[in-house]
Amino acid sequence: MFQLLRRLSSTNASTSPPDPASSNPNRDEHQHDSDSAAVMPRQPAPYEVPDKEGRCWLLSMPEEVLANVFTRLDRCSLTRCYRLCKPLHSVLSDNSKIALHHLLQTSSLRLNPHALLPPSDPHRHAPSSAELLATLRDKLARWASFRPKSRASYELKEPEGRLYEYLEGTLLRGVGDRTSLPREVAVYDLSKVGEWEDIGSDEEGEQHVHETRTGAIHEGEDAVDSREDHEDDVRTSKKFSFQVAEFAVDKGLDLLVLVEVRLPTPEHPRQHTMLIHLLSLSTFDPHPRASRPILEWPVPLYRRKISLGFQICDDGLFILHHNQPGPSHDMVCGWQWTTGRLAVTLRAFPTMSFESFVLLTPWSFVVPSVLAHLDPQSFLHERLDDPSDLTWTHHLHLYAFPPFSSTEPADRSDPHPPPHTATHVATIDLLPFHVDPMHDMPPPRLNIRTDPPPRHSFPTHPKDSPMQFHPDPESGLCVMEILCQMPGGRDPHYVMCFPKSALTQYLPAPTSPLLRQAFPRPAPVVPWSTLAPNVRLFGPDLEQASWVCYVYQNRYVTPLQLPDGRSVIRLYDFDPLRVRREKLSRIHTSGGTAPDPSSSPPAKRTSLFRKQQPEAKSVDGVRNGIHLVTDETVLAKDQPLTEETRTGRDLPYTYVQFMSTAEVTLIDGDRIVAVEGVRRGTGVDYES
Repeated sequence: MFQLLRRLSSTNASTSPPDPASSNPNRDEHQHDSDSAAVMPRQPAPYEVPDKEGRCWLLSMPEEVLANVFTRLDRCSLTRCYRLCKPLHSVLSDNSKIALHHLLQTSSLRLNPHALLPPSDPHRHAPSSAELLATLRDKLARWASFRPKSRASYELKEPEGRLYEYLEGTLLRGVGDRTSLPREVAVYDLSKVGEWEDIGSDEEGEQHVHETRTGAIHEGEDAVDSREDHEDDVRTSKKFSFQVAEFAVDKGLDLLVLVEVRLPTPEHPRQHTMLIHLLSLSTFDPHPRASRPILEWPVPLYRRKISLGFQICDDGLFILHHNQPGPSHDMVCGWQWTTGRLAVTLRAFPTMSFESFVLLTPWSFVVPSVLAHLDPQSFLHERLDDPSDLTWTHHLHLYAFPPFSSTEPADRSDPHPPPHTATHVATIDLLPFHVDPMHDMPPPRLNIRTDPPPRHSFPTHPKDSPMQFHPDPESGLCVMEILCQMPGGRDPHYVMCFPKSALTQYLPAPTSPLLRQAFPRPAPVVPWSTLAPNVRLFGPDLEQASWVCYVYQNRYVTPLQLPDGRSVIRLYDFDPLRVRREKLSRIHTSGGTAPDPSSSPPAKRTSLFRKQQPEAKSVDGVRNGIHLVTDETVLAKDQPLTEETRTGRDLPYTYVQFMSTAEVTLIDGDRIVAVEGVRRGTGVDYES
């Protein structure tokens, strides 16, 4: 037996392994395929074969086809196509649709499709791509140099009241004095100012609104006074049967929001009711898209005086109710105003305050807050009127919630789901301040503002002239005022500017399950040192703005008193691409070379704007009236600051300024409004 096994093993070892192909019945077929593949190489596609005459068939395609091809590219890919070769650059530059698409991308703008619809007036026509391109180029050039296209003046009829709001050419003012709530609201359409040619001079001591389209008002110029037959076109007013406590507006949605606070009823003698009226801005009737034209605040109020903040974004209406004494806590509520559904709520903790809020996306918002902390080793727990054992910290709290569309019922007849509590996503620490309430140094107040809201839908109103160019919802600048109080009448005022992208990077995706968890994870804390390079902190001797409509997309405007006593309007521009273009232009003009991020090791690679090379020191300064600032902003250690503060390492900016006596400046995408002759009073608290 063993001898037989030895003979079998020796036989298997001496023979070669069998060929796998020999056992395959389809061997001949596979062999034929392999031979044919070896003989016949792959045939290139027709577009891979160069033309014998050297003709580029891509560039020979019709302009409409080229426009459809290249307008589907993103900004980076299309920019590379411009730099690929000279013939392609000429084709892309000569095609108005492609050039307009690229200019919109590099300006963080979107083209409103409603502006391309035929108007109802038969004597007018929809603008062509060439006309839109010329309009946008002229507008951007005038914004960059602060050269106005037209100047006009309009005199306001009513004195300055307690309420105001401005957004995209629409100015709301309460008709009445500051001592009582108004029953009448005046609406000014400042886009119609300047449509006549009567020239006059301002009357001294009156209040005027100077509307400058993409420019400024030069000192000593004549103003354009309104005529009686044009006043009705600019100003409309409406009296209501109730006192208007607050209001908000969105011209693109034709939406006017009015707030009424009703007196207590016999059933609830100590509770006030807050009602929110949704009206049409053009007719003052209930808005046709609102299924419930009157919304009710979900929590009863214990006093009639209220302080509100508004954000209107697409089909969302968000209201912040804050600064309430007593047992009431600060609260944010969000409605889907088209259906009347209360979709999101958020209530502050007893030891924190919601100072203000703005939307970052349609499903997230940021709230500046002040937190009070009790020293655990204090011996003053029983002395409630002694705040010496308290410390205060300032933070930015990021909250998110599921989008309204993801929580709608499948059938309209089904009841609405209960409101969702916003999820705490992140906490961003702000710089520390010295606080001592015993010596008249209370915690600073924080007021944040950004315009326009991050809309993903396009404005549809006015019907025949909707806004042509709409800001990209992911772009924009947040401006936060830090109002401090010091003993001796010195009230430092700081302004912090930062892009919205500095905060949105911490947000989860709108489809993230984190937004639907009942008990989410603890929110991470971002230290101030991480945020500081991406913000700019100005101050402390800035004048507090009485009207806070001073920011639109990436631009921020403010009246300023120079050290030599001159009054100017200063326009800041924080758009990263425009600032980068200005910096590279100066580097190339001076003969330097731009820093190449790809030339440094990944561990040491820094931002393009970061001052790494000696050429960066020479680009700061004034050129053609444009001031470029890339260096850090350094604020010395001086109360209320507890340490030296450095900001702006990765946030360069430009600014231009012109002489003006304006006391208040407002801004939108088409104009700067300078208000002169404002009679300021005391005890008036303006709300955005």
